[in-house]
Amino acid sequence: MRCNFCGKTFDEESSRKACQRCAVFGGCKMLKCPHCGYEVPAEPGLIKWLKRKLKENND
Repeated sequence: MRCNFCGKTFDEESSRKACQRCAVFGGCKMLKCPHCGYEVPAEPGLIKWLKRKLKENND
């Protein structure tokens, strides 16, 4: 995943680690960039599936 603010890439696992200090305790649907702290909405499963299928078809 790419951060919309700083442009650096990160995975969802590193984002979860950055959110461990959140008062919501993981109940929100946001992902936090571990580099700059900017929060972005989590990518829906359908979008992930479509990207994976499109990548498979292009390879």
